[in-house]
Amino acid sequence: MNNDESDDVREVKRNGITVRIRPTIKDGITRFVLDYYANGQRKLVWRSTMADARTAANAAIDKITEGQAEVLNLKATDAYAYTRARDALAGIEKGIDDVAKEYAEAYRLLKGKASVLEACRDWAKRHAIELPRITVADAVKEFKLQCVAGGKSKVRQKEISTVLTSFAAGFNQEIHTLEPKMIADYLTALTLAERTRRNYRNVIGYFNRWLILRGYLAKATDLLDGVQKYSARLHGEITTYNAEEMRRIIAAADERILPLIVLGGFAGLRHAEIQRLDWEDIDLEEGFIEIKAHKAKTKTRRIVPIKANLKAFLLPLEKKTGKVVTIKNTSKELGITAANTADEANDVKAMEWKHNALRHTYISARVAECGNVALVADEAGNSPQVIRTNYLKRMRPAAAAEWFGIMPETKGGK
Repeated sequence: MNNDESDDVREVKRNGITVRIRPTIKDGITRFVLDYYANGQRKLVWRSTMADARTAANAAIDKITEGQAEVLNLKATDAYAYTRARDALAGIEKGIDDVAKEYAEAYRLLKGKASVLEACRDWAKRHAIELPRITVADAVKEFKLQCVAGGKSKVRQKEISTVLTSFAAGFNQEIHTLEPKMIADYLTALTLAERTRRNYRNVIGYFNRWLILRGYLAKATDLLDGVQKYSARLHGEITTYNAEEMRRIIAAADERILPLIVLGGFAGLRHAEIQRLDWEDIDLEEGFIEIKAHKAKTKTRRIVPIKANLKAFLLPLEKKTGKVVTIKNTSKELGITAANTADEANDVKAMEWKHNALRHTYISARVAECGNVALVADEAGNSPQVIRTNYLKRMRPAAAAEWFGIMPETKGGK
């Protein structure tokens, strides 16, 4: 061991470790620099006096020796693994412990679905091409124009516009900066019913797929990854009409709105589906209505049977071509129809229009009639579970028979 205590000491050596001390003069003041290596990295430490420098040098040697002792106490296989790990990190300015922590965190996040290397390769592949820079607002504007050019229905265009106009207002940034957590926080903050939040989520998902096709997002980007899914369940009581109420509505209806009322009540079609329906889709002779995929809410084609009373209502109104319902503001006309059910002479108050009650009543009556929920679900374009939770209200077979027994008034009366 060589540990000279004289003032001209330039090195401190112990346990095979050397710490050089270099005096330097700056602005007329002498300083002492310790120069040594620890964990493969060069260290430079400044002290104001030689005595402080020697003390710091001995402390550094003690620390390095302690670290080496830990390595020397490792089993042969562990020491070899440590050496290989150190060699693998050549040129990377990170300690082995930091690398191990980062790897462990990545490994836990993947939960066995892929290796860390596979995840990194996938990320690098998806981000190899620089994405176009476009704001959320500009992308929404382009998407709306695409929906118009693509022939989306007016109802669908309105839904997309409502959702994405709000979405664009909430994100004043570029598309590529969006993250699932932002979407989750946005949906949570909306003061909307759960079913409406579900519709918003679905439209954002549709927009996400379009962004990928346009190249505004990398392939496989899922802005809804981990975002809460909302229930389609309708809250509140399932509303229906009885046969007498339906007769009053039909009697008060204008001929232009009557097809919507009878198709909703006696075929269970959705309001929007009826608005998209053409006379060519209705075969009164064979007794079925074809809901084409592009006109259905679920984008799935289905066949709906025409009941005898529905046929009786549609025959006088039938046309060879054209829209079945030509009124644009059907909601307003239905409100007028409900108001027209009043009979002041007999002190009968006007009825209130019940949203979705025609479809609810048809499904309830049809299930009571045939006892087959799966069949009715197929006709209605829903799953059996949704039929049970959202549409089905208990109805006696006699009430169902009366519902489907409602017929047009004859000239001589009912």
